Amino acid sequence: MSAAADVSSRGAEAAPRWRPLGQADADWLRERAAPALRAWQDEWFDAGAFDVLDAQAFAPGQACADGGACWRAGASLAAQTEPGAWKRHALAAMALSAQADAQVPEALLAPLQAQMLDALLARLADALADSASGARAGFERTLPGDGAGFAAGGVRLRIGTARDPQLLDLYCAAELAWTRPLSAAPAAKPAAPAARAEALGDNPVRLSAVLGRCRLTALQLSELAVGDVLTTAQSLHEPIALRLHADGVAPRTIAHGRPGRAQQRLSIELTTLQQKRTP
Repeated sequence: MSAAADVSSRGAEAAPRWRPLGQADADWLRERAAPALRAWQDEWFDAGAFDVLDAQAFAPGQACADGGACWRAGASLAAQTEPGAWKRHALAAMALSAQADAQVPEALLAPLQAQMLDALLARLADALADSASGARAGFERTLPGDGAGFAAGGVRLRIGTARDPQLLDLYCAAELAWTRPLSAAPAAKPAAPAARAEALGDNPVRLSAVLGRCRLTALQLSELAVGDVLTTAQSLHEPIALRLHADGVAPRTIAHGRPGRAQQRLSIELTTLQQKRTP
């Protein structure tokens, strides 16, 4: 084979499939990342409030912003965060409040924060990189600005909470968005809404009864042993709060009651119901 023919064949194989990115591409990548984020939340938190807060296309050649810690997964994904911003969430993963900050040594929190980030990045890589051509690569730590730009541009997914809206920026190469199925078929007409009873059906909900609360330091928590007695601030005659747990929001008190017994089982008799929220 001649040199000219060889160059021609390699050029044909490497020819990229290019098109400009739009909001539909950004929204599609956002939808792919959301289940991975929810699964990560379920693994680390009782009730998480993390979400993909923003999805925007960025220009070709754009690199990660200056500052913060950076990771790279092959040629298709990059991530950037400020590790210190995760300290409060590491405390939450340990079921401790931010007020316990002073009692928890940094040597204990730093490895936990690293584990949380590694687990999140691994789930995001599995969710997003499986649509790219070639073998998937895990995230590796890089220096800021070290090859973080994407020649064809891409989409930035901003992950955070209402209180911390910029915990993690995930940069997805345009090649990931180009795998989005394109269809010219008109959108299907939405079905008529179902009746309330039919829509609710047998969907389970999670309730918890708060019998009492107490405050412990991290040292006291670590020294608990079988037989220890924890004293709560709640009187035996005070009503028990019944709380509703829903994905993505903090638990909400919906009723109060008193303890009892029904058919040889512990029970709660409702005494008051919270007023329903109005839109």
